[in-house]
Amino acid sequence: MTEVNEGCEIMNEIDKSRRIEFTILKVDSIPCSLNWQKAIFTYDGNKVSDPWVLKWPMPWVDRELKKITQKYDFVSKKEKRRIYNPDEPDQWIQVLIRSYIDLTVPELIDSTAKRYPEKEALVNSTGSRRLKYKDFVKSANALAKGLIYIGVEKDEKVAVWAVNSPEVAICEFGVSKAAGIFVPMNAYEKQINMEKLLEQSDIHTLIMQTGTKGTENIELLYKICPELCESGPGMLNSKKFPKLKNVIIISGEEYPGTYMWSEVLAQGEKSSDEILAQRQGQINIDDVAQIIHTSGSTGTPKGVMLSHSNIIENAKAMSDLMELSEKDIMCVQAPIFHCFGSIACVMAAVVGGCSMVMVNRFKTKITLSLIEKERCTVLSSVPALFISCLKDIQNEYYDISSLRTGIIAGASCLPEVIEDIKNMLGMEDLILSYGLTEASPCVTATKCYSEFEENTVGKPIPGVKVKTIDLNTKEDLPQGQNGEILVRGYNVMNGYYKMQDETDNAIDREGWFHTGDIGCLTEEGYLMIRGRCKDIIIRCGENISSNEIEGFLSTHKDVEEVHVVGIPEASSGEEIVAFIKPKGNIKLTEKQIRDYCRGKIATNKVPRYIKFVEEFQLSDTGKVLKKDLKKKALSIFGHNAAKVQVLENNL
Repeated sequence: MTEVNEGCEIMNEIDKSRRIEFTILKVDSIPCSLNWQKAIFTYDGNKVSDPWVLKWPMPWVDRELKKITQKYDFVSKKEKRRIYNPDEPDQWIQVLIRSYIDLTVPELIDSTAKRYPEKEALVNSTGSRRLKYKDFVKSANALAKGLIYIGVEKDEKVAVWAVNSPEVAICEFGVSKAAGIFVPMNAYEKQINMEKLLEQSDIHTLIMQTGTKGTENIELLYKICPELCESGPGMLNSKKFPKLKNVIIISGEEYPGTYMWSEVLAQGEKSSDEILAQRQGQINIDDVAQIIHTSGSTGTPKGVMLSHSNIIENAKAMSDLMELSEKDIMCVQAPIFHCFGSIACVMAAVVGGCSMVMVNRFKTKITLSLIEKERCTVLSSVPALFISCLKDIQNEYYDISSLRTGIIAGASCLPEVIEDIKNMLGMEDLILSYGLTEASPCVTATKCYSEFEENTVGKPIPGVKVKTIDLNTKEDLPQGQNGEILVRGYNVMNGYYKMQDETDNAIDREGWFHTGDIGCLTEEGYLMIRGRCKDIIIRCGENISSNEIEGFLSTHKDVEEVHVVGIPEASSGEEIVAFIKPKGNIKLTEKQIRDYCRGKIATNKVPRYIKFVEEFQLSDTGKVLKKDLKKKALSIFGHNAAKVQVLENNL
């Protein structure tokens, strides 16, 4: 804690680390292009970069910006401000001010632990293990030094294969402190994908649970890497995984070829702090901190490289939106192996100095019980979890009156569901967000107040720009017109690991990330999602959004949930298949659905095929995988075996 200039009170360690970016909007009355019209200062007025491109000599500009920087209130925000030349008052510029955090992941946890050493940081799902922030950072330091001891070098990949727990959170920071790259892996992954991910990501060290049911995970690892059984700890020599050298087991049991978690931490506690300081000193904010794999909802998972700056900035933005503080207790239900759980939950909680209660299963009753028991104030998750919570609280009483805020993201959510969440779960400050792993993850967000535009996913968060382009011409589109959504800002990934062609296809030369999502910007600047490029069904030459049909069918009073996909058809190119889950025990017919469509939506948007289901199978992150629905639709309604096989090979 440090006192700063007059007019400012106390500035915390995070705010002290900020960089201030000034972007010229106007010189006198002349608007300026935003490209390269920028200068960056540190909080104490020192200039970091100077890409100003001005036709007019203005020696007074830097002097005045330095004054503003030194007196600026460093709460995260962006604002417009006019600056006048004190020598010639008729001269002025208009600038956009934006502050950035200049911290690495290790520096963030060190800063928070310094501010709140006695604050409870981590609680396991049973409440039997509780760590204060001073113990949290101590464990992260011990893990980091232990990893260095067993041979983890800077930028080597350390995978974590486990469900939410205090140990996984310790790994997230401990790996970064060792200057390694944290690679969270789906806790429920099976043989084929595990082999691919270990190979693709060049994993050096694997930290894992023995399994979620018995010892299935360790048995799977011995199956795909049989050399481990005959190896000493740290001496693995695998033909299939030549980079993999260490396996660490998060348990109290010993297994052939592996280190015990306690053994690594004990070694780290005996190691010198100087070694850790030297390693942390090698880290730059632009270094890759995490490689998080995409969910694979539309294709093969890709390893998304996120820098320290990507992560910390986005976490700070989410923390600010939720107004997190040391008084909050976050229920971390979203899996940490997903970008949303890792950054928008865990990292955001650490920024705010919150307590974190770890939920290790996607079960709403467990989640609700923990909220009641621990008096959690924050819950962030996907719509499926919130909808399930709404059902459970109607059947059984839970005292969840402590809840106040959280983020709902990962899929579209009907306005009435949002209102139910706010009213029935007591989350008046609920935040709706849109994001992608490639965007660290959040792009847009907004609190769901009265002025919030329904059927939108909020406005771009500070420092992030959003636009839409025509799918064919690639030209920018005006407000209100649907096109592909592009994102540019500090949150855009460094790229896909070992996939340069895919990276080049995703990020253009101007730094715009092509999301693959379809939407438009409203007049008020809110983003509306219409679907994915791959969700576009081309029927008789017309582009049809599956999300549009889903939204319409969801308005039927007896429809609880619906998902729409397209399948090949010789006569029309593609046909529409609607999978519908009716409410309760209601029996619906195809005729009732088509009659409901008649006269309400265009004829070419009425589903050709309709399939009623009792439940939708969800991924480990709570999403419905459309590629699986397409395969199911093909098996039921596909008439051309050759086309079916071709499409299945591409899913």
